[in-house]
Amino acid sequence: MKTRFFAALALAAISIPAMAAEEFPGAIIADFYMSEFSIPKGWELSYKGLDNGVQVFVMDRDLDTYPQTAFLQPIEQMRRLMCGDDELKQMVNGGTLVRVDSRDKRGGKTSLTKGPTLTRC
Repeated sequence: MKTRFFAALALAAISIPAMAAEEFPGAIIADFYMSEFSIPKGWELSYKGLDNGVQVFVMDRDLDTYPQTAFLQPIEQMRRLMCGDDELKQMVNGGTLVRVDSRDKRGGKTSLTKGPTLTRC
């Protein structure tokens, strides 16, 4: 898995020459999750940005169409992503704080819930 993430990161770095070395690759990580992981139906991960020192992702969940996935927690998917890859795990254990909020479509309405912060793997 380590090789796959680095391949995606290298490809993005080539296509975006102005990418700063210290910039958090949130959008690339979200794309990596969406393309390389088995994900619950109706779920989509995107990167929101930095919020008070925490890197924030948003998991959109269509619980109207796929109510059977409601018992799954976005933080567990984020833990699977960030702690399942050696380099991403090193980021988290090195002090990068990551949060995944949940934007749920339920009963035709959408609600946003602030998720817990992943601090260690």
